[in-house]
Amino acid sequence: MKKPVKKRHKTKLRPWVKFSIWAIVLLIVFAVLGYVMSILTEYQHNELDESNLGIQESVKDDGASDIVNIALFGVDRRGDEKQVHSDSIMILSVDKQHNKIKLSSLMRDMYVKIEGHGQTKLTQAYFYGGPQLAVKTINENFGTNITEYATINFDGMAQIVDAVGGVPIEVSEKERLAANENIEEQAIVAGLGEDYIQKAGMQTLNGTQAVAYARIRKVGNADFDRTERQRIVMRALFEKALAMNPVSYPEFARKTLPYVETSVDIGEVLSLCGIMLRDVSMEEMRIPLNRHLNGKGTIYDTLGQQCLHVDLQSASDAWRAFVYDDVSPETLAQSDVSVPVSKQE
Repeated sequence: MKKPVKKRHKTKLRPWVKFSIWAIVLLIVFAVLGYVMSILTEYQHNELDESNLGIQESVKDDGASDIVNIALFGVDRRGDEKQVHSDSIMILSVDKQHNKIKLSSLMRDMYVKIEGHGQTKLTQAYFYGGPQLAVKTINENFGTNITEYATINFDGMAQIVDAVGGVPIEVSEKERLAANENIEEQAIVAGLGEDYIQKAGMQTLNGTQAVAYARIRKVGNADFDRTERQRIVMRALFEKALAMNPVSYPEFARKTLPYVETSVDIGEVLSLCGIMLRDVSMEEMRIPLNRHLNGKGTIYDTLGQQCLHVDLQSASDAWRAFVYDDVSPETLAQSDVSVPVSKQE
């Protein structure tokens, strides 16, 4: 005869155990929400008027939804200054189609038309009308479709570099000396520490040192080389951030978001940051390329300032090939020429 099968009784959780489990879950949820809210309270969100950004109808849908372009401005705001120039101007392109972050430097001295102010240096747009006019000026002169921006002051950039533990940079002796001059100035006007670079060569620069390195203008070919240094710092920053444990990203955001003013809302930030969890790479280029310069490469505006005289249509075509057609910077540079301008002040 078969032995009767004993029925197994499910163990019932006592009410106090159930209550404890749910209490712990709720505490975790509230802790996470509190952490997120602590980030949001420091978030400097500033919407742009998208109806007044100079975007042409023919380029509104360029790149569809898998490529997002954001204007990045680095400024040197001192104290309570209301008007500042954009010393660094870049376009950050998040290309989800090709899993790439693309960074395009726009040289600040390019001769462009600024609504209401005639033709002058691109950097003047931010001075005259903040990010709204600066983004509009880029769109109108280069046929871009940018609707978002982010602005970082130099002291904020130093904090962001420090948040990733510094960035590895190869520094020449001339660059070291020039950077140390900038560090001395930064200590006076921006409150950044007098942490001088002690030697030339490959090394990890902290925030103060990296900002000073990126601001060098008088070593090499002025702004041509300065924009390259800025991209070097941004690439090193990107690679350090990419190497971070994704679990640490929220804490990284908490440390860095207070130093960024942007039109990108928190939902979009989280969506764009999702690409960091993929096998993503970074590419960068400079606008204009050497061959986009007209004649001797310089022209003077009505204020007597020397500007870069650029074939804006050709420069725009190269940028679009880089961002939308995924043409490599190396390919675009193959037909480039030497720079006819030795100095830009």
